[in-house]
Amino acid sequence: MYKRLFIALILSAIAFLSVLVIPSLATPTEAIAQKPAIDCSKATATPELRYCSQQSYAAADKKLNQVYQKVLAITKTEPKQRLIKGQQAWIVFRDNTCDFEVYESRGGTGYEIFRNQCLERLTKQRTKDLENYLQLRTQEGFCTGSISDKDYMSPLCNSAKRTLENKSPYA
Repeated sequence: MYKRLFIALILSAIAFLSVLVIPSLATPTEAIAQKPAIDCSKATATPELRYCSQQSYAAADKKLNQVYQKVLAITKTEPKQRLIKGQQAWIVFRDNTCDFEVYESRGGTGYEIFRNQCLERLTKQRTKDLENYLQLRTQEGFCTGSISDKDYMSPLCNSAKRTLENKSPYA
């Protein structure tokens, strides 16, 4: 008798709690669906700035990955392995550099924002470097002397030309 009463009490409690819990599980999804888009050009509150810095860094990282894939596609086997190792080393460099730059703000509300801004800045620079390489690499006569002297003004070709002439690439 007590066993049946106990089971009925447990089932009633579960039913009561499910009536309270199930609607609250649906609330976050509805809130997300109704959440207005954040205008990052007008963001001032920390959560908005954090969101915008994440989105901006993600866009920069996506572009870097697209350019990196293009460079990989035109690179031969042995240099490709060096490119892959270089990119992996660059990622470690980027992360450590940004950790260093924002170290003093750790634990603060702006830490993630500052770190994302640093990651974005370095990622954009790496993208620019790879785009420059891609542009040079796809030009006819890539730094071989068959392209005009004005094209040697780019840092990569200038360095390559100086090396070929047995001069310091840093002169």
